[in-house]
Amino acid sequence: MQIPRVVALEPGRFKTPSFIRDAAALRSAKRLKLPGKPRLVVLYHPIQYPLARALCARHGDVELWYVRPDPDSLRDQGGYSRDNQLELDELAVARAARPVTWGAAEVLAAQTASMRDRMSELGIISHRPFVPGGRVKAR
Repeated sequence: MQIPRVVALEPGRFKTPSFIRDAAALRSAKRLKLPGKPRLVVLYHPIQYPLARALCARHGDVELWYVRPDPDSLRDQGGYSRDNQLELDELAVARAARPVTWGAAEVLAAQTASMRDRMSELGIISHRPFVPGGRVKAR
């Protein structure tokens, strides 16, 4: 969230009936006013998958990354049972261009460097430093 041009979205707070869940996500994706063309969508929880899938469908060439939570930590929430969340977890892993797992410090460091390189390739971040409110003079 400290990177310029990054927007955080969360699923709605109200329970959406399962039979209209996909339609509600598509409508939400259509109504969102994003500051530019999205290049990357990152999920942190399976219940975010319907909105992420709708955003990917709406903006064609968007890359999807999924940071998997520990499956044992999934509890009934937001109208999603644990079984529903595990199903969405499987779908998100299958769809994600880059499923990220948190593990040992070495694995995390390697994944972070790889993710930073890919974000640079997508034009999301730059190798030039960003100083909020600062001005850099060209020499």
